[in-house]
This record gives sequence, C-alpha cells and structure tokens, in this order.
Amino acid sequence: MPDKIKFDEACRTVYSGGRLIKGIGTKGEKSVHAVLKNYYEPFHDSQEQKIGGYIADIVGENGIIEIQTGHFSSLKEKLKAFLPVSRVTVVYPVFTKKRIITLDGETGEVKSRRTSPLKETAYEIFPNLFPIAEYLTYENLSFIITLLEADELRTPPESVGRKKRRRGRLSVIDRVPTALTDEIYINSPRDWEQLIPCLFEEDYTTEDLAHSANISRETAGLALSALFRGGVVTRTGKKGNAYTYRFHN
Repeated sequence: MPDKIKFDEACRTVYSGGRLIKGIGTKGEKSVHAVLKNYYEPFHDSQEQKIGGYIADIVGENGIIEIQTGHFSSLKEKLKAFLPVSRVTVVYPVFTKKRIITLDGETGEVKSRRTSPLKETAYEIFPNLFPIAEYLTYENLSFIITLLEADELRTPPESVGRKKRRRGRLSVIDRVPTALTDEIYINSPRDWEQLIPCLFEEDYTTEDLAHSANISRETAGLALSALFRGGVVTRTGKKGNAYTYRFHN
C-alpha cells in the first residue's frame, strides 16, 4: 500500500521550496518528478548521483531509481550503463484523475477549473517498453507504476504582439500531484501477470486479453507485442489468423 503520509511530506518538501509561484510551475524540474524523487528517497544526499557518466535520480540502499515521466527512449543508454553495476527501478507515473486548471498567462490567476474526462491506467506503460525491451528479462530491473491524482496547470499560447494571442490549444506547464492512490510493483517478469491475467495457464490472442483484462484491443496488442519483443511472453501458435501468446515459465 502507498505510504500516504510519506507522500504528503514529499509534496510539502517540494512546494515549500517556492516551486509554485501563484500556481505556476518553475521552468526547471517538473513537480511530478520532484515529488516522486522525494517520496522514494527523502535524503537529498542520495539524489542526483553520477553513475557511469550519467546522472541517476536516486542512488540508495535499494540501488538506482529512475523517475521516468516521459518516453523511455532516453532511458535506454542509462540502463546500458546502470544495469551491470546495480539494481535499477524505473518509476513510471500515470494519472488516474486530473483536474484541469487554466491560468492567466501573465498574472497566474486561476481562470477556470474542471475535471478531465480522460483517465489513465497502468496499461499506459506498455507503449513505452519497446525502446527498452531488450532489458525486460534482466533480474535486476524492476518497475513501479505509480497511480496519481494531479492538477494539470495550463496557460494560453504565448502572446503575439502586445495584446493579441495566437489561437490554439492551451499549453500544459506543469502537473502537480495531489494524491497517490496505488503502486504496482513489477519485480520480475512474472509480475506482469498483475496486468496480463492468466497467461501462465492459458494461450491468449490479443482479443482474448482485451476481453479478460477489460481493455481495448489496441492496448492489448501493444501489451503483448512489447512483452513478446522483450522475451517475457512467447508465441505458441495461432487461433485463426491471430497469434497466441503465453508467458515463459
């Protein structure tokens, strides 16, 4: 279970440092990254440590922890350097609930608040696994999928001229975590069964998985393709024109 007291303390540590000024995030480290870094390692001496030519977010008694809020392409070279020397845990946040807060681009005053209809799930991690698929069966690689609620701060596009503004979508300037609702730990290839049920006992097609896990067929396809590329699952045959899959034993 998440340590909500520890999470609240991490939020206070970040926000008391002046990160949010009139509700606007700074241009440096984003709030999600900063909060999770302080949640998983509150001791600053263990943060931002140089390992093999790269800066690791956390280096502590549990090895290296990397907070990955974006695409995993940038993680590939780090894993190549980190995995031979340490256990590595990749923390990946998803937003199960977001409140959209629109701010005045000049004053930072709140113009509107609304709840986003879009809700992410833990399955958001699978498209990101492709760039690092070759490492998925490494014994010393783990993942934590962190389920968050957050305020997403948006402002209008940058000004053009003195008063006119360019039409277009609002710009997301920061996501401010407000609650930690769950954590999913993937400490071994078998732990993916938390998201891919029954594949140790049954052969699954993409359609079978979509039905079993109550996810879209596209999401199921990405999940099985990523795990197949990483050697976590194997193709066992075909059902009609569709491949069937099962976890490696």
